[in-house]
Amino acid sequence: MNTVTVIYGNHPKKMVQQLIEKTDALNRLRAQDSVLIKPNIVVSRKEWTGVNTDPRVVEAIVIALKKRGVSRITVGDGAGMGYSASEGFKICGYHELEDRYGLRLVDLERDRFVKKPVPISGPFKTLEIARSVVESDFLINVPIMKAHGQTKITCSLKNLKGVMPRAMKTRFHGVDLHRAIAQLASVVSVDLIIVDGLKGDLMSETGRTPVQMERILLGYNPVEVDSVVADMLGYQPREISHIFYAAEAGLGSCELSGIRLLALNRPTKTFRFTAPPHFSKRFPCVIDAQGACCTCVGNLIFALERLQEKGMFLKGFRFLVGQKVKFRDKDDLITVAVGQCAVKNNSADMIIDSCPPTTGAIMQSVTSEYSRKH
Repeated sequence: MNTVTVIYGNHPKKMVQQLIEKTDALNRLRAQDSVLIKPNIVVSRKEWTGVNTDPRVVEAIVIALKKRGVSRITVGDGAGMGYSASEGFKICGYHELEDRYGLRLVDLERDRFVKKPVPISGPFKTLEIARSVVESDFLINVPIMKAHGQTKITCSLKNLKGVMPRAMKTRFHGVDLHRAIAQLASVVSVDLIIVDGLKGDLMSETGRTPVQMERILLGYNPVEVDSVVADMLGYQPREISHIFYAAEAGLGSCELSGIRLLALNRPTKTFRFTAPPHFSKRFPCVIDAQGACCTCVGNLIFALERLQEKGMFLKGFRFLVGQKVKFRDKDDLITVAVGQCAVKNNSADMIIDSCPPTTGAIMQSVTSEYSRKH
């Protein structure tokens, strides 16, 4: 069974170090190998959190590479439409990493490109891939898990679009985008995937409403990693067409039953979450999240987004998350205790007794109660 490993927390350098050490992810690297790290640098603006890959995640990878004697390290990407990766590197702090560790930063849109034949069916016969990617010995894909306006989610599969020239990226959106993404995955071979799940935007790939998620994932197969991420965001992997097409083409499995999710720890119990106004205004239900960890709240928000998309408007529900919330018996709301902390301290109408409560478990429980009431 293939494994995707997840670690929870808010110390990315330590988290990445533990992931790499526990999985032996870099053991087959040789000191003389050239490594290209492909983050997700979509925007070049000050409000980049939850949209671009956090440079602390990339820095932790670089430190791990340096410890293994690897010195030929490139960080490269091409930005989204209307933005510049060169500017994005500067704004996000990647130039400081360049100076500190002797990296090579490459705006891949300014690179030379190599035409590669596409082995699976779809809109393209050949694709143009940046020479820096083609000539690297080891490719590390470092996407950020977040929503996307056209494809619902974007993670390791779609992040590969940054290795192409801008004109070809534009052409992707004029054809069957999902099949084109699957074709790209058949051309570009990735050696390691480390997903930045510290914060991600739930509204769009370039939005300004990041949700604290406090997790980093590690895997090797982009179809399987993205299937786990889709599940975490409240989707069935087969609902994301590019994941399904890539699996159908034999590039990996999208069956969760065949993917082992290994958690190295449990979410932090530090009380730091305070629900921003846009959360409470976005949903018609009541959310009490005093003393909740970010992982629990993030999974609840993912579930509510998906339920609302399905037409379930949970006006009569109150969700209790965290150790400090208390059951209120003076209103007529259906109370749902989400996570072990809330379950221990409340006599709720419904309980989801797990740590962390998954998006799928929340959706399944609420859907069942909603159907019964309606």
